[in-house]
Amino acid sequence: METLTPLYDTYYNLYFGPAHCGSGNFGVKLRVRGEKIIDARADPGYLHRGFEKLMEYRVPIQNAVLSDRLCVLEPLSWNLVHAEAVEEVMGIEIPERASYIRVIMAELTRIQSHLIWFAAFSMGTGFDAGFKLAIGYRDYILDIFERITGARVYPAGYICPGGVRRDIPENISRKILDTLDYREEEMIELFHDLLYNPIIIERTRGVGVLKLKDAVRLGATGPVLRACGLKADVRKDDPYEVYGEFDFEIPTGRKGDALSRLKVGVEEMKESVNIVKQALEKMPPGDYIHPNLKRINLWKKMPPGESYARIEAARGEACCYMVSDGHPQPYRVKFRGPSFLHMIPVLEFLLKGTEVADVPAIYWSLNPCPADMDR
Repeated sequence: METLTPLYDTYYNLYFGPAHCGSGNFGVKLRVRGEKIIDARADPGYLHRGFEKLMEYRVPIQNAVLSDRLCVLEPLSWNLVHAEAVEEVMGIEIPERASYIRVIMAELTRIQSHLIWFAAFSMGTGFDAGFKLAIGYRDYILDIFERITGARVYPAGYICPGGVRRDIPENISRKILDTLDYREEEMIELFHDLLYNPIIIERTRGVGVLKLKDAVRLGATGPVLRACGLKADVRKDDPYEVYGEFDFEIPTGRKGDALSRLKVGVEEMKESVNIVKQALEKMPPGDYIHPNLKRINLWKKMPPGESYARIEAARGEACCYMVSDGHPQPYRVKFRGPSFLHMIPVLEFLLKGTEVADVPAIYWSLNPCPADMDR
């Protein structure tokens, strides 16, 4: 007589993304029994552009523009790590004023990136008002980018090898301060409504818990790691540019759940505002780019060598490894982005054993950037 498989041993496959409005060009193959996820496999590759290979056919000043596209959610961070890798190979020391401008732009892009994070999380968890407000506040930061770089979303390689493409306008400091002072209170109110909303708390507290030992084992960095209690930040641990000149804290969480990750993001935005204000106050006069790199026709060759640069991007540690064989174009360029590890080993680990309804909350609490994975 044929033995029937018990009903409770059956499972079915459920696909989250990539056409899902809350997955962001990324898919997760879920194996589900009832409402419980018993297995999860990440399925990236829907946004592949191949920028690392394209950079082998272009000179660094052209690659500065390509680096924008590595992550549309924080392009200036990738401008910065690419520029630092080129400067290390070429032995260039940039002017101090350029370094201050870079820090200001990097922290402003961290703020607007975190606003996208909260907007996406709000959308994924049904808090529609949070999405609209966060995107609206981000627009004020984009207004500043437009005044400085001439563009809003993609800054056209504003942070480039040797410094920045152009100096900041004379009156932009006042606009930055007014924007931060005026909007900071409104943003804090938004985050209070989000993080202390009973429904949001119910959907995030104790959900997607990542213990510190697992975070380290799986390669987590940035807010995902700091939410587990480890005060790790490249800006403090291995200061670059002029971060060593500023006084700021590294926010951390304790529980490692989705709520802790969101709270760390809120505190990081406050610290970014603090850094920008200090940088504007201390900014010295001088040149905005190395004098020898002001004209593109000077990019005739790179000296042979290799470099490795790393920074603290909004999503975690961003790195660039570059090899030059003496030609105008780099021989090899390789980036390491935080989203790749957060979206494959970390996400797969966190989803196992959770409910289907928790997938969007866990997914967006990791602040993913699919473009970073498919670079």
